[in-house]
Amino acid sequence: MSWTFQPAQSSFEAARSDWDAINRSHHDHILLDSGFIAPLVRHFGAQDILLGANTSSDRPGMTLVLKKKPGYWETFQPSQAPLGLFVAGSHGEAVAYFSDVMRSLPGVAVQFSVLQQDPDFSAFPPDLAGPNLEILDYIETGRLTIETGFEEFWATRNSDLRQNLMRRMRRLEKQGQKLELITLTDPAPIAEAIKAYGRIEAQGWKGREGTALTEDNDQAHFYREVLEHFCERGEGYIYQLFLDGRLIGSEIYIARNGMLVGLKTTFDEAMREISPGFLMKYLIIREVFNQKKMRVIEFYGAVKDWHSKWSTGFRPMYHVNYFRNSWVRKARELAKRYA
Repeated sequence: MSWTFQPAQSSFEAARSDWDAINRSHHDHILLDSGFIAPLVRHFGAQDILLGANTSSDRPGMTLVLKKKPGYWETFQPSQAPLGLFVAGSHGEAVAYFSDVMRSLPGVAVQFSVLQQDPDFSAFPPDLAGPNLEILDYIETGRLTIETGFEEFWATRNSDLRQNLMRRMRRLEKQGQKLELITLTDPAPIAEAIKAYGRIEAQGWKGREGTALTEDNDQAHFYREVLEHFCERGEGYIYQLFLDGRLIGSEIYIARNGMLVGLKTTFDEAMREISPGFLMKYLIIREVFNQKKMRVIEFYGAVKDWHSKWSTGFRPMYHVNYFRNSWVRKARELAKRYA
């Protein structure tokens, strides 16, 4: 079936309702909602990003793609997007989607890659097989499944984590210092909350490396738009941790259908001796458990030490490569073997 491809910068806005309809037909993942993707395109998408669409066939789908080199295409994947940007409305014809797209891409396409797939939500399962297909490991990601009360969950955590956090909280209490977690869900304070987040992150290692969200860069504009959009719909959260009225940490989340997704976290590195990151995570998770609105917290990203302390389960994510001909795949495998 034929797909059309147009410059995403000028065409995505008009296509948002079609994109969302397809996403709703398959898990309705909030990271694939147009309210998240439109700001990605606006702030991080170059003019060569294309919107591919097929909305009139038995296999409706949409994707955002870019050409990496002549003949080689992949999904648009800025670092702010944990999932590959491809939505599919038919769930039983995964391989056919690839061949449809390959025939319609501009020029002669040799390879098309759908990046960063989550096995629990992807239209392209990890057991796909065929002479033209290749599944590549990407990362392992963690999640916290909420099945009990908070105290039962907390009792399952590593004893060192529990003892260290409780010791720090008792010390702060003995010193007369007050920790307070504020949850922002209204769109009105979001702009200032993003600026405050940026002031903390710019002072840390990301600021020194030049990768921080600052008060007025593209990242700041992106997260402000995303959070204002989802807060208007009751799906956005910014958590702020204060010590004696001073902001020492912040985390950004969006949520849908009982799934809370962490997007970004920062803390004041000058306060490292009290472990503000772990204190903030503890207070956020305790609040989420006690509110009883969420069934899972997703920590998308390569598993780090802190993920292992809070997660209750892990799963692999992967990329899917589709080759125009099976011999292209074989030639690539040989080249890798003898490189």
